[in-house]
Amino acid sequence: MALGVDHHSAPQAVREALAFDGPKRGEGLRAMKARFPDIEFVVLSTCNRVELYVAGDPELMPQVGDLTQFLAEFHGIAVDRFATHLVDYHDEEAIEHAFRVTSSIESLVIGEGQIQGQVKEAYEAAKEAGTVGPILHEVFQQAARVGKRVREATGMDRGRLSIASVAVDVARRVFDHFQDKTVLVIGAGKMAELTLRHLDPLKPGRLLVTNRSFDRARDTAASWGGEPLPFDELYQALVQADVVVSTTASAEPIVSYDLYARVLKARRYRLSLILDIAVPRDFDPRINELEMANLYSVDDLQAEADANRKGRLRAVETASAIVSEETAACVEAIRHRHHAGSILRQLGDYSDAVRVRELDRLFASRPNLDESDRKAIAQTLHRFQNQLLHHPRTALRSASTVSDGSGRSLIDAVRHLFGLREGA
Repeated sequence: MALGVDHHSAPQAVREALAFDGPKRGEGLRAMKARFPDIEFVVLSTCNRVELYVAGDPELMPQVGDLTQFLAEFHGIAVDRFATHLVDYHDEEAIEHAFRVTSSIESLVIGEGQIQGQVKEAYEAAKEAGTVGPILHEVFQQAARVGKRVREATGMDRGRLSIASVAVDVARRVFDHFQDKTVLVIGAGKMAELTLRHLDPLKPGRLLVTNRSFDRARDTAASWGGEPLPFDELYQALVQADVVVSTTASAEPIVSYDLYARVLKARRYRLSLILDIAVPRDFDPRINELEMANLYSVDDLQAEADANRKGRLRAVETASAIVSEETAACVEAIRHRHHAGSILRQLGDYSDAVRVRELDRLFASRPNLDESDRKAIAQTLHRFQNQLLHHPRTALRSASTVSDGSGRSLIDAVRHLFGLREGA
């Protein structure tokens, strides 16, 4: 079973109230283990979802109401505050949901890469708390593999979706390295901060930040290891900059066609990239007509972001088909493992009963055997039993991981050969 809330079903306030953040995840797992000792649990808690994954013997499994009550008591909130937002999945549907989540099909931003690491962390935390058993081991190990397969097959994680991130992708296409490049950011607001966050991994040789408020330019530059410049030095900064990112809220363009023509001449016509993500524009659009000047407006970048978003949506169909295929295989593997475990127990019980019966018969017919002889005979017969069953047991364990039908055939054959009853 999977039970929880996400960005589809619940507002942020509800998700925050149910979150297992920081040490609360470990505390929650231990509390669930104490209340439901024979059940497996994994807790996935991110800013966009809080979900409990639960597995175990159907006769011992907690119901949705039991888990709802646990959540209310653990977090100290009323049931009616969140119960209507809960969504539950059962059996095969729960496995498919885990695979869709790990593949980022269910993410707020489809194709985002963070969720796979978050699922892995949730699984590792559950292992550390001792709340994972054979079923959830199978599900979450397969989920990691499915997430990787979906990404490789669909490329869902390729193509940025925000204006700031697309702008940096454009820069990567124009320049293959940045160690010797100077980047100028014009503006010090929210968009400038977002852009600087995406620029940071490029490690440009020099980062300049200018703004009409020098104090804000200084504060922003300090956060990212850049150099603040007074706004009246904009011309000199443009001459130095190989990449310009402009994010001001100016009502009129701050760089005219004629001004940037002079900038290019002073630059000796070295290639420059201008990412004008201000609305309205900071740079005269005719600048793009100048040789060695590449100007991208917010409309250009938005068009690329929209194309990337559509590409991810198209990939969802392929990703969903992969998830469905992998879900069926995982369900079959779990069933095989269950059948194999059952037949292994029956085989052990059967062979133990035969060994004990034959030992009793032997000792009854040989009353003169001393205790030392009886012990030696019993140990020999026990070793013989284990050696005789070694290969059948190994084959049955291997059968639990096979989903092509041969595993079930072997299980049925062993049951028939030893006269074992199905489901016993």
